[in-house]
Amino acid sequence: MKNKKSHNIIRTISKSGLCSRKQALDLVMAGLVKVKGKTVLDPGVAISDPGSILVNGKPLPKVKKRYILFHKPPGYVTTRDDELGRPTVYEFLKDVDDWVFPVGRLDRDSEGLLIFTNDTGFGNILTEPRYRIERTYEVLIDGPISHDEILQMLKGVDIGRGEKAQPVSVKILDKKDGSSWVRVSLRGGKNREIRRLFEHFGKNVKRLIRTNFGPFGLGHVKPGRWIELKKIPPEILKLTGR
Repeated sequence: MKNKKSHNIIRTISKSGLCSRKQALDLVMAGLVKVKGKTVLDPGVAISDPGSILVNGKPLPKVKKRYILFHKPPGYVTTRDDELGRPTVYEFLKDVDDWVFPVGRLDRDSEGLLIFTNDTGFGNILTEPRYRIERTYEVLIDGPISHDEILQMLKGVDIGRGEKAQPVSVKILDKKDGSSWVRVSLRGGKNREIRRLFEHFGKNVKRLIRTNFGPFGLGHVKPGRWIELKKIPPEILKLTGR
């Protein structure tokens, strides 16, 4: 007989869709989690039966998995609560009753496709470096970009902090009024990677829009709006092991 797979209690609670791992840790350390009737204060304890867990006296919920494609407008941070009091993307998700988290992030000035879910396995697949999920951006920069600079980008560029950026593709889309629209696709998600890539060549990024994340596209979703996916593409579903 095959043994049941076990995870630590923090991961088990977060995988249920009840809350984030950090929130799960806070619940455990506050003595609000019981396993088989006994209070657990060790966040590393292994759990093979999620049905044995009570949080605040209630069993873990059987939450429907949710997958939301949101068009982030500029000027919002990708956190639920901001310590500086800046507006957050969750202001647009007030109608979403379930706990959902952003898959990857976009900085405050960036815009475009942001995926929210309560499926931690799905989120990990999209952001795990070994799966090399491609992300595509349309970038408005001041000034032109040369063919030689594009070739350098494709070979890989040192963007500081011991990190390297190497786009999968770079294509000039349009040139107008001294600025250029450039489409950049890359695998990975280093902090402000696109901005740092262009800064290496002395280019200032005026707009940064993520249009695609793996098989998911922004489509016709307008800024500040979101749609819910009913199905996950087979190539992503396969990676989750379902």
